[in-house]
This record gives sequence, structure tokens and C-alpha cells, in this order.
Amino acid sequence: MKNFLKVTSKVSGQTVSTRCVWAKDAWSRLVGLLGHDALEENESILIEPCKQVHTLFMKFPIDVVFLDNNNTILDFRSMTPWKFSPLKWKAAKILELPLGTCQRVGLEVGHSLAFESEDFNASA
Repeated sequence: MKNFLKVTSKVSGQTVSTRCVWAKDAWSRLVGLLGHDALEENESILIEPCKQVHTLFMKFPIDVVFLDNNNTILDFRSMTPWKFSPLKWKAAKILELPLGTCQRVGLEVGHSLAFESEDFNASA
């Protein structure tokens, strides 16, 4: 059984994702969302460390959130398949969400996210 992270906005307290997979090893970061047909509303993946992502070979668009070591949002954008995100040198991790999630939960640059799980170390 996977241990999922719960992601919430520290500003609004709103839940961003209840089923976030933490991709913290080389294989899970490499695979990411490849092979998935979609992300359900409460699913996401946190890729760490990460400064850039791509949507090559993906079948669906996603929202991408660039975070620093303190889980502060540096930038976010929607990405369609077969694209590369910009390289964000200050990013430490990237959160991939279903398309439209950022707008739905009101995420903004400068907001911070909280990740909850027994195994998660936000400063790792």
C-alpha cells in the first residue's frame, strides 16, 4: 500500500490533493506520470529534487507547481502533452496536479503548501 501525502494551502487551508505520491528516488522521478491515462481530482505527484519537467509521451494536460525548499510557490503553469517546462533554478521540487487545480484552489506565487505524512520531511 502506498503512503500518500496530503497537500494543503497554508494560506487558505484548502486541500489541494489527498493522494499525492512522493517521487523521491531516481526511478519514480524518471517515470513520473508516464503510463497514466489521467489524474483524478485528488491525485498528484511531488517530484523531488526537480527544477524542470516535461510532458513527452503523456496523454493529458496537467498543472505544474514549482516549489522552493520551504514549499513556497515560485511559479505555476498548465502544460499540454509534448512540452518542456522552463528550468527554474530556485526550484527544489515540482508538484504535478490535474489540469485546473491551481485555479480551482486559488494557488498563487508566494503561497506556501503543507505536505502531511509520517514519512515526509519537508526540508529533505
